[in-house]
Amino acid sequence: MLKRSRDAISPEAAGLPPRRDPRGGTAPGLSQAAMDQLLGRTPGTYSRLERGVLHTPSPEYLRDVAQLLGYTEQEWVTLYGYARGERPPFPLLLGGAVSVPGHWIQTVQELSQPAYTCDYAGNVLAYNAAAVDMFPGRRMPKNTLHFMLFDPARKEILIDWETAWAPTVVPMVRALRAQYRKNPTLQRLEVMCLADPVLYDLYMKQQTIPVGLTHPDGDYKPYRHHEHGPGWLKVSVSTPLMAPTANLFLLSFHPGDRPGPCHDVMIDTSADFTGYFPAAS
Repeated sequence: MLKRSRDAISPEAAGLPPRRDPRGGTAPGLSQAAMDQLLGRTPGTYSRLERGVLHTPSPEYLRDVAQLLGYTEQEWVTLYGYARGERPPFPLLLGGAVSVPGHWIQTVQELSQPAYTCDYAGNVLAYNAAAVDMFPGRRMPKNTLHFMLFDPARKEILIDWETAWAPTVVPMVRALRAQYRKNPTLQRLEVMCLADPVLYDLYMKQQTIPVGLTHPDGDYKPYRHHEHGPGWLKVSVSTPLMAPTANLFLLSFHPGDRPGPCHDVMIDTSADFTGYFPAAS
């Protein structure tokens, strides 16, 4: 995998002179020595990585290799799995621009239930018509975190905003701000929270928030539907493999004065399922 990737990058594109082979011709791609040079590592480091004998390469080194080779997020996960036998602790482009694959945008638009995709800072990247119907005036907000905390129209649909919504959204902003310190959207949201007397207390005294309520996946929130009146909004969240800093939100509305039944089924994936395999012929 690594050899094929570096063979596809010309030395000239990396700011190096052409690579010569032993016969005097031009060899394709970057050499292993060139990789060490570009990565600023001791000669031989990359060779040992490519041969699979570099003992427990650091996450930072593997990230540098993946970025130099122009890997996608999915290729980054694969490389990390080969090198360390686990999933990476952070996305390849931490804090950078979030790119959602086109097939995910199409999937979101084709879903019948309300669905939208945001980056890690709450900026809306894609949504469908059903999602637009969930917001006042059928206007999809540019940023969902800002809408839930500061948009004047939020209280038209977010029932018990001060006790049910703000106490869980504010810790989300604080946690994201700690992880993505250079993001201007999260920086601005923090400033606005600290300038608001209600949100200031929630932001600075987050230890009063029950642990586990700082992420919306699987949560029920009191919500007022423009057609069906008051009820409960169930939020389910997933992450596309090729865009690990983006989130796909699926919404479902349940009318009534109490949340709908939750039928979560936990499956132990450590169990041995080979008994279901067909017998070898």
